[in-house]
Amino acid sequence: MSVRITRTGTEVVLDHNELANKGKRTHAEIDSYLQELDEARENKPSLRDKFRELKDKDDEQDRQLDAVKGAVSTFQTELNALSSTVSAAEVKNQTQDLRLSQVEQKNAQQDQAILKLQSDVSSNPNAEVVAARRDRDGKIFPSLKARLDDMQGKIGSGGGGGNNGGASSSSFDLQPPINILLNTFRDAETHNRPAYRQNNMYVDVFSDSSGIDKEKSSSFAIINGTVSPGLYDTNIIMSSPTEPAPYHVTSSSETSGYPGWMGINGNVTDSYYTDGAAPPTEGHWWQIDFFVPKIITKVAIRAIGISAGQYGLATFTLQGSQDNTNWTDLYVGSHANTGSELEHSFTNTTAYRYYRLAKLRSYRSANPVIYTGWHEIKFYEIIDAVTLVTKAVNVDRSPKKIITTAEYTDTVTFDLTLDGTTWVHNIDLNKLLDTSSLKGTNLQLRANIPSTGSLKSLGFTWYDDSMLVEMPGKEGGGGDRSSTKPLVDVVAATNILRNAYRTLEGANQGASVRHNLYADAFENTSGIDASKSESYQIGSGKFTKSAGALYSWQTLGVQTASSVGDYSNRNTTYRPFKTNGTTSNYSVEKIADDNAAVSPGGYSDYWLQSGTSADLFMKWVTPVEVSKIVLWMNGSYGVDHNYCDHQIFVKNPSTGKWEAITPRINLASKTDKGVHGDGSWHYPIILDYLINEVKVTVWNKSNYMTVTEIQILQASEKNPVMVSKPIPLAKAPTHLVLDAEYEGNISIDLSLDGGTTFTAGVPLNQLVDLSTFLPGTSLVMRANLSEKAVLYSIGCIWYDKDTLPTYTDTVGGSSGGNVPGNGNSMMQVEKYGVTASPASPSEVNITIPYTSDYKLPPIEVLKFTPGEQNCTEEIAAFSSNEATNFDHDNYMELDGTLRLKTDYSIELIEDVVLPSGNRVYSLSLDVNHFSRIEQIKVN
Repeated sequence: MSVRITRTGTEVVLDHNELANKGKRTHAEIDSYLQELDEARENKPSLRDKFRELKDKDDEQDRQLDAVKGAVSTFQTELNALSSTVSAAEVKNQTQDLRLSQVEQKNAQQDQAILKLQSDVSSNPNAEVVAARRDRDGKIFPSLKARLDDMQGKIGSGGGGGNNGGASSSSFDLQPPINILLNTFRDAETHNRPAYRQNNMYVDVFSDSSGIDKEKSSSFAIINGTVSPGLYDTNIIMSSPTEPAPYHVTSSSETSGYPGWMGINGNVTDSYYTDGAAPPTEGHWWQIDFFVPKIITKVAIRAIGISAGQYGLATFTLQGSQDNTNWTDLYVGSHANTGSELEHSFTNTTAYRYYRLAKLRSYRSANPVIYTGWHEIKFYEIIDAVTLVTKAVNVDRSPKKIITTAEYTDTVTFDLTLDGTTWVHNIDLNKLLDTSSLKGTNLQLRANIPSTGSLKSLGFTWYDDSMLVEMPGKEGGGGDRSSTKPLVDVVAATNILRNAYRTLEGANQGASVRHNLYADAFENTSGIDASKSESYQIGSGKFTKSAGALYSWQTLGVQTASSVGDYSNRNTTYRPFKTNGTTSNYSVEKIADDNAAVSPGGYSDYWLQSGTSADLFMKWVTPVEVSKIVLWMNGSYGVDHNYCDHQIFVKNPSTGKWEAITPRINLASKTDKGVHGDGSWHYPIILDYLINEVKVTVWNKSNYMTVTEIQILQASEKNPVMVSKPIPLAKAPTHLVLDAEYEGNISIDLSLDGGTTFTAGVPLNQLVDLSTFLPGTSLVMRANLSEKAVLYSIGCIWYDKDTLPTYTDTVGGSSGGNVPGNGNSMMQVEKYGVTASPASPSEVNITIPYTSDYKLPPIEVLKFTPGEQNCTEEIAAFSSNEATNFDHDNYMELDGTLRLKTDYSIELIEDVVLPSGNRVYSLSLDVNHFSRIEQIKVN
């Protein structure tokens, strides 16, 4: 604190240095000075008072600190006691481990484990149960569902034993990961997704170039999601002279507001324009630096039209350079005096980094070298072949296996690297590649596309040690009896087909064959053999019974009305049926006069009205079954009497409400004649009620709304039959999974010889053995529908002898080969044929061989194929949603397996709040309840 003291008079108070120099002072003098200081300080505390206040605070803090030290000491004592208890528990744990081992030894001597299953499989004698044991030595026990999801396609090979011991190699099921990649391609295309990673899968359908390493790739072009060589627009769109990098635009001169880069910025309203300054000797020039050499063989120019076109570009010379110093003339162009875009093609086989339009001349008669320019210029490069490298994908750990798939044309080859340096050349697609010898975690693919090829999509799936599960053989040795059996996850195959249907629906795509999969969601008729199919119609993704004969409006006694009347009569009330020719032109009766055969361009037999929209109504006395509605507008084309957007409704007699049976149909133009090309629109409908009222809403696309005729059709007398077009197969299949989505009753027949010989009644959603079928490589499916049945989709996945995943059953023999507990995560035990029903369930006895080291824990069911009614009940299964079936204490956990808990949460209790505001907590822990405590963590 500083104090300034001011006194009256001429005498000045001396500072302390001056006072000290004057020698000693009397007490009276000092008191006088102190009195003056006190008066100057007024009511503020003195220095002594401030020191006393600070000392009091310090004493209080010392008392609080002593209290904290006491509390910490108490807590440390308690912690030491807890540590001693834990140490004692460690000693006790050894005794408990010994007891547990004795219990395990005793349990291991049991001869059997009983698993009861109930299922409606009376019509399915081939129902199967696949059981397996889990490796007890592993510390991580995945849930049953997780193993179900992962088992398919993650089967390794077992080790050998004496004399045919152990397990033979089980083939990896390649179909699920390949089909998943292909389906993901379609999904990415539907949603226009850029390259992306999902779990252990990566896909790129080239919606853009975000997944491509441009520095390591050669020149490439992406057109409509396809990478291919050829002649392509370089698609340079500048936003400044140097943006986007690395391009750079310069010119000999430019007018303010019309810089050189605006001549190539994608905006045809902007322009580049020279500034009228004295040009170089040969005239003004404009150039671009591509940074990477390109073979340019075409330019397209939209010239400016200033002053009636006299400043438009007339002639130019295109030059190329590698160093921006030495230039080569490539083309001399003459440009017509027009504001339209004109193309200039020329021969060039050299890739240049710099391209220049030099010797610019305009159409101006005086000084043509001074003023000229253009709105926009495009450069087209020829790409002879493409080397495309994907950006590195970090796969976290060195993968052991990789599956790569792609969609391409011609002989595209692929290379692979994990470290960006060591490349494996010409890898096989759609195979399980062993990459265990490669090091690195940054996975890249390189596609080598020839001049005649193209690449549409690229993807891969990888597996490390944690993803691959091996399936060893039993403890077996000499004298084992082995048999190879198919191992196909029917549920996974069905889900793959269902995903394929959804993809086709989303893309509005017809029948599709991909690898060993066929799917048709009836978005169109492309997969149907029309010559062999019967009584069918397709609409809105449904295959249903076709329409029959036309109903006669006169027989039905139809009445018609229009919400806006017609051209000659504004009356909106209902009018009774009148035959063709007995009503005036353009009247509403024309839409239901039993006459749709009118030549295009005719001007009489149709309803006509102006306005923006209208509702057309038809009603009759007796409700009837209708299978199709046809709307005709073919007679109205001409003189602005054109086609209309439209939507069709029917009235539900039980609710009295109008229900839309089509969406609003927006035509491409006012002259759009529909997919049939004759001005007719056909709409199959499926209703569970009879109708006697129809409404058609139309919207104007021209001067007038017009409708020629509306027809309703009966149902066909025959039931529908769908016969697919022959599906060519590379090899004769040995097994097949068939799937369909439908309502009502259907049966499906199958042929392998192109539709000559059919096997009737092939079951759905089962692995069908085709050994009894007449062999062939031309697959045809035939679906037989009942009268009211609806077929939404159909598909199949087939396997030949090379692609069918299998496992080996080994029975008996001495010890040898792989056993659980030797680093193998799962082993196959047995497969059982089961025939049962809910009233008479089957009891399956699964033998557990005796082992002295207890390395064969109880079995668990991994797969159970239900019967026709899809009714399955597990009487004893460790599934979390059946936890109420079991009595267990708080130390047991039921999450797909029944096991001891390893992690516990204990609530902390607040004991005391310290003066500092900190809190002391404690917990109660009975260490006698645990065999070992590894750590205590406070959250």
